[in-house]
Amino acid sequence: MGRNGFRALFCVAAAVSAAAFADPLVEAASNGGFFGRGNFTDHSNLDVAPALLISIALAFLYAALRARPIVTPTSFAFARSLREMLRFGSRQSPTPLLPAIFGLELGVLFVMETLEQIVVIGHPLGGSIWLGGPIAIALGLHGAACIVTAFLLTRALDALTRTVVAIALFVCAANFLRETRGFQGARLAAIEPHVAARMHPLASRSGKRAPPLLLT
Repeated sequence: MGRNGFRALFCVAAAVSAAAFADPLVEAASNGGFFGRGNFTDHSNLDVAPALLISIALAFLYAALRARPIVTPTSFAFARSLREMLRFGSRQSPTPLLPAIFGLELGVLFVMETLEQIVVIGHPLGGSIWLGGPIAIALGLHGAACIVTAFLLTRALDALTRTVVAIALFVCAANFLRETRGFQGARLAAIEPHVAARMHPLASRSGKRAPPLLLT
């Protein structure tokens, strides 16, 4: 996967995560009367758990794809993955991706809430109910969640990727040591004579000269 593919996957993971975290908070504030007496929610958070599970799955998928070159047999891919691992991290800011993440977050939120309304009520409620609050306030809160989630997810994926790479390095090192020991054991078995041959008294004398005859 190229750089654009990783960026797209990161945007989707951040959008799903932001929507999953912000939606119950906004709806809780609305249901608690912080935005007035209007009816801004469907009074259900059934969609939050599946969204969180999807965001976690996307995060692990991102880390696995990022660390995948480490398990390839070629030394070039091995060195390249190490270089990518060292380059990946705090130097990469999600700021340029925030508009795309926010747009995707609103799309994910609309799909989440619409499906939830169909499951719970039997049909979509329409209007701006899917936002969970007054339009301006809900957009502002979801925008703040987008920014916070993007930066936190960057650090989380950095740590997760390094962990996956460290595990892969450990497995590769363990396999290398096992193969090396097996190769050395095979060489020793081929060079050393059989144990029975070394312990047999006659076999131990083979190849040696007889003692000299006594001169009278």
